[in-house]
Amino acid sequence: MSTAKKIATNTTFILVGNVLVKILALLVSVYLARYFGVEYFGEYNFVITYLTFFIFVANFGLDPILIRNLSRPGSNTDHLTSNILMIRVLTSLLSIVLAILLVRLLDYPNETILYVSVLSAILLFQGISYLFESVFHANLKMYYSAIGLIVSKMFYSAAAFGLICLNRTLLDFLYLYIVAEMIRTLIAVYYSQNFVSIKLDIDWKLWKSLFKECLPFIASYALFIIYYRIDILMLSKMDGIFAVGLYSSAYRLVDPILFIPAALASTLMPLMSKEYLHNLTKFRILYSAGSKYILILMLPLTIALFLLSENVIHLLYTEDYYPGIITLQILSLTLVFNSMNSIQNSLLIASDRQKINTLSIGIGCVLNVVLNFIFIPIYGYNGAAIATLISVIVLFLIQLLFIKQTLSILSLNRSSSGIIISSFLMGSIIYLNPKSNLLILILSCVLTYVTLLWLTKSLSKQEITMIKSILKK
Repeated sequence: MSTAKKIATNTTFILVGNVLVKILALLVSVYLARYFGVEYFGEYNFVITYLTFFIFVANFGLDPILIRNLSRPGSNTDHLTSNILMIRVLTSLLSIVLAILLVRLLDYPNETILYVSVLSAILLFQGISYLFESVFHANLKMYYSAIGLIVSKMFYSAAAFGLICLNRTLLDFLYLYIVAEMIRTLIAVYYSQNFVSIKLDIDWKLWKSLFKECLPFIASYALFIIYYRIDILMLSKMDGIFAVGLYSSAYRLVDPILFIPAALASTLMPLMSKEYLHNLTKFRILYSAGSKYILILMLPLTIALFLLSENVIHLLYTEDYYPGIITLQILSLTLVFNSMNSIQNSLLIASDRQKINTLSIGIGCVLNVVLNFIFIPIYGYNGAAIATLISVIVLFLIQLLFIKQTLSILSLNRSSSGIIISSFLMGSIIYLNPKSNLLILILSCVLTYVTLLWLTKSLSKQEITMIKSILKK
C-alpha cells in the first residue's frame, strides 16, 4: 500500500472512530446525568477530570519522542520501545501515587478519595495503551488505535446501560471504566506484536537522554491540561460537587462539537507546514480557506446553541439541571473562538512558531486561573463558564496578534463578513420562532443559511477548489 493510501485509510478510520466515540460519549453522559442526579454526576465528572491532570506525569512527554524516532530510518524499534515501556510503567505508578496523595492533601471527602483511588488504576492502563498506539502512529497503522478506542468505548457504553438497568452505584461505573481501559490496552498490546518485540534491556544512557528531551513536551501538555480542565477542579473546591454537576451537564454538550474544527485543523497542519517552506502564497490561502470553513461551520452552531440552550437542556436532562441553561449559553459562545484557536494553533506549529503557541497558552492558563478565583465566589458555576469564555477570547486575540505581526496574515477579513451576516440572519429565525417544532426549525435554518452563503459568495472559487482538492486527496 502506498503512503498516500495509508494516510487516507488512517484518516478515515480516525475520523469515523472519533465521530462514533463522541456520539457514544454524549449519549452515555446524558443518560448518566439523568441516572445519577446532579451531585453524583458532578462526582463522576470531577474524578475523571482530576485524573486527567496526572496523565502528563504518566506519559512523561515520551510519546511524541517515540513517534519521531521510530519514524526515522535506522532506529532500533525493540530497544527504544522496551526502554520507554519500562519508564512508562514507573511514571504511571508515580502518577497514581501522586493522584491519591494530592486528593488527600486537598481535604476532599472520604467518598471522593475512594473514587479517585479506585479509578487511578486507569493511569497505568492508559499509559501503556498510549505507548503502543504511538508505535502504530509511527508505522502509519493508526487504525489499530481506532479499533482499540472504538471497541473499549462500545463495551463501556453497552455495559453502562446495563448497570443503569440494574440500578448500580457510581463505584460500579468506575470499575467498569477501568475494565474498558484494560480492554483498550490489551488490544494495543496484541496488535503491537506486529511491530515490536519487548525485551527487558535497560539502557541508562538512553534513559538520561530521553529525560532531557521530554521536558518541553511535559511542560506543553501540562499547560494544555490546566488551560482546558482547571475550571472543574477549582469549582469543586470553591463551590462544591453539586456545582460541578451543573457545570458538567453544559460542558459535556459543548466539548464534543469541538472535534469538528480540531479534525480540519489537524488535517491542514501538515499541508500548511509543507507550503510554508515552498509557497507562502498557497500557505496563506490554505489558512484563509481553513479559517473560513471553520467559521462557516461553527459560527451558526454557536448562535443556534446559544438561542436553543433552554430547548436542549429541557430535551436532554431532568428539571434538576435547568439552572444549567445559562451555563450552556455562556459556554456555547466559546465554540467559535475555541474553533478558531484550533486553526491558529496549527498555523503556529506549521510555521515553526511553537514557542509563541506555548507562550499564548501559558498566558491563557494564568488568566483562566485568576478569573476563576474572581468569578466563582460571585457567580458559582456560571462564574467558571464566564472565566472560560473570557480566557478563550483572550487566547484567540493573542494568537491573532502574534500571527498578524510575525506572518502578516489575518484569519478574518472583509470576505468573512458574508459568513457573519448569514449566520446572524439564520439566528434571527430561531429568535423569532423559539416555540416552533425543533426539527422544522433546524431544517429552515440550514436551508436559509446555505442560501445566504451562496448569495453572499462567502468563499472564493480558488478557496473552494483548494479545499475540494484536499478532500479528494
